[in-house]
Formats: sequence, C-alpha cells, structure tokens
Amino acid sequence: MTRASEIVIANDRVYHLGLRKGQIAENVFVVGDPARAVRVSRQFDCIDHEIANREFVTITGTYNGLPVSVIGTGIGTDNVEIALVEAFITHEFDFESGNRLPGISPMTFIRIGTSGGVQANIDPGVFAIASYALGLDSTGIYYDQPPEDDVTRRIETAAAGILAAAATEGSRFKGKFIPYASKATSQVTAALVNQAAKHSADFEVGITASSPGFYGPSSRYIAGLKNTIPDIKGELARLDIDGLRVINMEMESSLLFHLCSQLGYRAGTICPVISAPTMSDKIVDYDALVGTAITIGLDAMLELATASS
Repeated sequence: MTRASEIVIANDRVYHLGLRKGQIAENVFVVGDPARAVRVSRQFDCIDHEIANREFVTITGTYNGLPVSVIGTGIGTDNVEIALVEAFITHEFDFESGNRLPGISPMTFIRIGTSGGVQANIDPGVFAIASYALGLDSTGIYYDQPPEDDVTRRIETAAAGILAAAATEGSRFKGKFIPYASKATSQVTAALVNQAAKHSADFEVGITASSPGFYGPSSRYIAGLKNTIPDIKGELARLDIDGLRVINMEMESSLLFHLCSQLGYRAGTICPVISAPTMSDKIVDYDALVGTAITIGLDAMLELATASS
C-alpha cells in the first residue's frame, strides 16, 4: 500500500511559502536575500503573483514571454529545503487529495547568489559557476540519494579526508564531519557558461562548497570563539579531482542540486566571488556584480527553455 504524502496545507496554501496552486512557474530563480528577489523581478515583463510569508518571498511573472518565478529563501540549506519541497508540492500535488499528479513537467532552478573565494588565484569579481557542490551542511544527508557519478563519489571521499585531518587535534568533533557532494545539471551549467561568455564576464567553473554558517563554518576568526577547523578554505583549496577544484563557498547550492537530482529537476548556480580566501572580512562592493549575475541567470533560463521547446 502506498503511503500518503504528508504535505502541509493551510487555507489552501503551502505552509511556509504561502503559495496557492498555480502561483509558481516551472522556471524558478532562487536567491537568499528577499530584496534580491524583488531586484530579479524588476526585469520581468509583468508580475502575476507576489507572495510574502515568514522570511520567504515568491514573485511570479514572465521574462521575454517565459513564465518564471523567483524565490527569496533567506540564508542556508535548511531554508532551501523548505522552499524547494514546497515549490515541488505546489507544482506537482493536488492540495485537496494530497496526491502527486501524473504527467507534470519537471522544474528548472537557477540559484543567483554571492560567495567567498577559496582559491588564491581567483580574485573577487570573478563569477563562480558550479558544476558540482560540496555539502558541509547536514541537511542533504536526510534525503537518501546515490552519487550522481564517480566524480561525486571522489569529491566526497577527498573532502572527508581533508576535513578529518584539518580538525584541531584533541577536538571532540575530529572525525565527525560527513560531507556530501551533489552535481549541477550539465545543461544548466553549460547555459550559464554560454551566457557569461556572451556578457563578457570573467568566470570559473568548478565545485561550490556550501557551508552551514557564515562565521565558524567558514573559519572566520572571532575573539572568544574557537573554530574546530582553523582554515577550512585553505584546506578545501587543496581538493583536486582531475583538475576540478573548489572555487568558492556559499550556503545553499549543495542541497539545491541534491534534491533536484532526486526529483529529476534541473539546477545550477552562479555566484560572484566577493571576498578573497585570506581576507574573508574584506567584501567588495558587489552591487554591479549581482546585477550582471541576474542578467546571466535570466538569459540562461531563456536559453534552456528555448532549447527544450
């Protein structure tokens, strides 16, 4: 007997996003900052729905005639988990019966964020386009999913060894880090690369590390606090899978790729690098960089939709 899905609907809306059926498009941009969701929506042809609930903001309209949505999730993989699952429910489930509807087309997600640099030779201002993500968070391990390929497996193994060795001797947490890796959809990565090149943007393609926090998990020194791993960016910079390197660190992509892979959805990420690995307290003025990332993301989504039609 098939177990009924435990979807949570209140007043005909999904519980956290506050969306009714029909209020999310098949093509979705994910941003952390709710104000950035508004900024993305300013490039839409029109806005059909704008819903704010708790820390989440969802705006749906069209871009060059393509139905699109943008979700401002707030920070972290835990928020992305809620937003992505509820977007999936809104898109594919009947709210009254709780049943998943047959024949629903898969969604496409592009994350537009900001990130810190990991490699010394990648300067702030470069756009990091993820082909893989390394999850330092624990959210992803609650969704069982086999590695997408051998590279994913090798990233996990290498990262686990690096983190185990990097933890301070005598720490109660040494050996307890369990990283997971996930893969961006190759078509989304290719579209982001193509559009970045068209817009003459300086970019790098590689692994995006997703941290569960901004300070300690990124090894930022704060007097009075003791980091388990003193220099996580320097340690992860050594990871090399046949030339594939960790190029930046942010806080959302690992779970996005992981869940989308399980659902059969497409996903990718573009993030300008706004700080150097050895000067993570110095953040460049990134307003213009975010604007360029938004344009690249919008045009990449349009390219993907055109190629699929």
